[in-house]
Amino acid sequence: MTPAHSASRLLLGTGLGLLLAGGLGLIAGIISVEKPSIGFLIPIIGLLAIAMSGPTRRGQGPLANWFPNENDSSMAIRVETELGLGQKEEMIGTAWAKLEHTMLSKELEEE
Repeated sequence: MTPAHSASRLLLGTGLGLLLAGGLGLIAGIISVEKPSIGFLIPIIGLLAIAMSGPTRRGQGPLANWFPNENDSSMAIRVETELGLGQKEEMIGTAWAKLEHTMLSKELEEE
């Protein structure tokens, strides 16, 4: 199961739970249709969570960067590649620092 599928399930379950809570609030009279209040945010957030679960499952939408739609092997390859690039950049930075150090040392020796 990919991170996108897991996040989609969480969003769907949370959204349905919030819709249920909103419905129970309407039945109990805590949330009134005639007098809108902050209690209406509960079912609205539930609807938003349900609406975001579909695109998240496909690896699209606003949460796609946080929950990629890739399996474990492709994620491992991507992370190894990113780590390799980071190590290369670190080695290049170290090489530049050594070169600058030797050049400054030579300039100081000449003076």
